[in-house]
Amino acid sequence: MRGPGHTLLPISMLTVVLAFAAAGCGGGQSAEEQWADDVCTPVQNWSTQISQLYDDAKAAVSSPDASTIDTLKTDAQEAVSATNTLKSDLRNLPPAPGENGQTARETLTSFANQMSQTINALKSRVSGLSSSSSASEAASVLAGAAGQISTLTTQAKSAINTVEQTSSDLKSGFEDADSCKDLRS
Repeated sequence: MRGPGHTLLPISMLTVVLAFAAAGCGGGQSAEEQWADDVCTPVQNWSTQISQLYDDAKAAVSSPDASTIDTLKTDAQEAVSATNTLKSDLRNLPPAPGENGQTARETLTSFANQMSQTINALKSRVSGLSSSSSASEAASVLAGAAGQISTLTTQAKSAINTVEQTSSDLKSGFEDADSCKDLRS
């Protein structure tokens, strides 16, 4: 008769085999690919957070109630926090590997600063709403935010593209990094 311990042994052995296989596959990442991952992962995380916050705000405006303005203000503050995290992640990057590494890093730092200014301006517009603001005023602010968020996403892709152009090795790194695949589409 087979007891529960018999199924655990094969599963634990499979886990060990998969761990070794994964370790063997991951060892070939170049310095450029690792740096690209260090860029794309926080950009992708930020993009996902901003999209979720925008969807939340859009839902609040489409079915307005007494908490709509508070929801927008909370979402705006969370967008600022997500942006500050991304700005910090990009500013803390070392120069990219290769001869133009400092230029690549400065491109991303400049983008992070512009992005932060845009998100802070959006927060100011949302903060200008009060409990007496109408749903149409909130919708207007949200429509403006949608355009600016779309522009920021485009600027993120553009900044990455500019960084890729600093060297063929960096371009290869961004092409090989899994975290960059969604940003390249």
